[in-house]
This record gives sequence, structure tokens and C-alpha cells, in this order.
Amino acid sequence: MGKLILPLRRARTMSNARKAVPSLSFNGKNVNTSLADYLKSVSYEDVASGNSDAISITLQNIDQKWMNQWYPTKGDKIAGSITFKDWDKAGEDKQVNCGTFVLDEIKFSGGPLEISIGGLAIPASESFKTRERTKTWKNVTIQKIGQEIAGRYHLGLSYSGPGIIIASIEQTDKADCAFLYEVCQKYGLSMKVYGDKIIIYDQTAQEKKSAKATLRRESFVDDDWQYVDALEGTYTGARISYKSGKDNEEVSVYLGLKAENASGSRVLNITETAEDQNTAYYMAAAKVNKSNEQATTLTGKIWANPKICAGICVTISGMGKADGKYFVDKSTTEVSDSGTTQSLELHKCQKRLTYTPKPAPPKQPAKKSYKVGDIVNFHGGTHYVSSWPGSKGYSARAGKAKITLGPDCAGNGKAHPWHLIHTDSQSNVYGWVDEGTFD
Repeated sequence: MGKLILPLRRARTMSNARKAVPSLSFNGKNVNTSLADYLKSVSYEDVASGNSDAISITLQNIDQKWMNQWYPTKGDKIAGSITFKDWDKAGEDKQVNCGTFVLDEIKFSGGPLEISIGGLAIPASESFKTRERTKTWKNVTIQKIGQEIAGRYHLGLSYSGPGIIIASIEQTDKADCAFLYEVCQKYGLSMKVYGDKIIIYDQTAQEKKSAKATLRRESFVDDDWQYVDALEGTYTGARISYKSGKDNEEVSVYLGLKAENASGSRVLNITETAEDQNTAYYMAAAKVNKSNEQATTLTGKIWANPKICAGICVTISGMGKADGKYFVDKSTTEVSDSGTTQSLELHKCQKRLTYTPKPAPPKQPAKKSYKVGDIVNFHGGTHYVSSWPGSKGYSARAGKAKITLGPDCAGNGKAHPWHLIHTDSQSNVYGWVDEGTFD
């Protein structure tokens, strides 16, 4: 079955739009006054996962100052915010902090003369995205990997995912940014960079939270929206193989929302082979969920709402089959003379495939070995006249003793396998004792 696409358009005025005012600083210096006569628009791109947040600033360049004495420098730090005036009522403003960005792109164009400045929410050090590294990570959590990489670039780390332990993973000729995102994606976690911080979180937990806002058909500017519903690419489970045993034999396993052979099951066959069982199950869940996110999507442009940002849920209402709870994958807010709009990319929330590893059995303490001649601490109890079952026993006091015979001696009856003789007057043990009566 193909995709169902419903585009609609209807005229609407700007009467409901609230005034928004951007605020910018370059390298810590407020430039709002300096840019007042030049600023044409500010666009803030907020993503839930996979990329860095971004900012784009468009300025008129009629006097060509930006091509000469005001020419910006790549690597400059840009900080931005958007203030929504009189949002709830007169005198009450709402501010959206866009974060801090590193200027990485400068574009000039003519007719009319303009300059566009683009920045990404990444560390000033380009090595975060460009320097390739090779490293073997062993017995490490995703949080620990994130902490080490974040520390390398003087970034903070916000981690709100499960305590996933990775037995072994290779970082082979990959930049830290790409490697960390790959790890998160593999294990079903989301990652983004915002405000000098790497954020790693569990999207499943986010989708369980209540919706922060409700959007109706009239919420969309000029009725500009598109709803897509697709069966192709949606799955109820996945089958995947992993390596097991000394010979690295492949073992095939299934993880799903319903039984593999149940009516209506759609199984994703993953061709990759996982390193171990836990990784296999995490990969299966991650790939099914990622594919299913594309099953039902909605995109559109609304009058900007500071309550809506990437990584939250909203409710769609009054739009028939499109109604329901959606996750915001991307939000792009644009402030210009024509108004402040917000372009949204959403996917409909549905039951997600999850995996929780079984706790490892408690590690048993290593059994201590003893030999003839060892001095041990007898705990007290019974000593027997022989090592054989049914032999007569007598009470003996605790204390130091020497092992004189053990389970391997000829004729040992095994019921009371050790022969002890006390080494001082504290104990009177002199005979055969049970396993575990001394240490």
C-alpha cells in the first residue's frame, strides 16, 4: 500500500499572530542596536535528535559593510533568543532561549544585496565533527562514552536513558560526534547538541508524557499542512542474529509487540549481526521504532507558539483520521517583517517496541581450595570417627586446626571428607569433619 497524502490550502490573515522580537549577541556582545537597520529575519531550527540546533540570520547589505569592515568571522559565537510579547495577556512576555551557536557559514547574494549567517550548536573546536579517532570501548555504558566525549570538548552532558552496558564497540576512523550519534541510534536513544551540552535521552519516555499543546486545522497558516499515512515500512517486530559462544555461532532471535506468526504481524528482518544478545534486542527495538516513526507524519506551518519545541508531544484535534498525539521531530521558528511562523515536522505516537535486559544472576563467590597441611579456622560442631556415612560423631570446640587428610586420600568415605587436628588448646577437634565447617 502506498502513502496517503492530503495537502490543503486556505487563506488566512496575520490577525492572530503575536509580535516576536529576536535578541542576538556576537562573542558575548549585544548587537541588537547595531543590527536594527539591517536585520531582515532570524530562523531558529530546533531538532529532537540527529543534528545540532541551528540559527540563520539574514541581513540587508545595501551599503556592502558586511562585505568589508563588518565581515563576520567563522568560529564566532552567536547567542540568540526570541521574546513573544504579550503572549498570555498584556505585559506578560514569553522568551525562548535558542542557545549558543558557532558561526560556520556565510552567504552573500544580490538582487537585493543580502548576507545570510548560519551557526550550529556545536563546540568551537571543529574536531568534534571532523577529527577521526580509532578506539576500542570495552565494558562501558553509553553514559560513560558520552561523558568522556563531552569532557574532551568542555561540554556538559545530560543523560536520561537506561543504564545500557556495552561489552565492546569499535570507534574506527570516526569523529566523536558521528560515533556518539551512531551508538545512540544503535541502542534506540536520541541525541542532540544544545547550549554547550550534549543531550542523550530515551524518546520512548518522552512520548509517554502528556501533550504540551493542541493544534487544530485553524492553527495552520493559510491551511498549510500535509498528513501522510503509510503501511509500507511499519512493523510489529524484528528478527535479528547475534554471535554466541566460543565459535561465534549466529543465533537468531525475535522481539515484537505480538507473536511472530500472529495474524497481522509484520516482521522486519535485520541483516546486520549483533555482537551479543542484549545488543541484538536493543538493535531490533531501535530499528522497528525508527521505521514506524515514518508511518504516520504531519508537517505544516503555524503561527509560532513558544510552548512547542522539538522533543515534546502535541495533540492534533478536529482533523478526522489525522487526530491524535504527535511527537515533534523538528521545529523551525522564523521571525521576519511578515510575522513569526513555526514550521513543524511531527510523527504520530504509537506503541513502541522496548527491551529490558534480564538482570544477571548474582555472582557466586569463588570456592576456596584447601590442601593437606593448611591451618584453618574450625567453626565448631561435630567431628566424626570416620569419613563414612553413619559414623559416630562427637562435639568439638571451635579454634585453629591443621588439615591432615583430605577428600583425595585412599578410602575416603566422602560424607565427612576432611580430617582435622587442633593446633592449640582452644579447640579439641580431632577427627573427620563436614565440608564448609572451616575456612
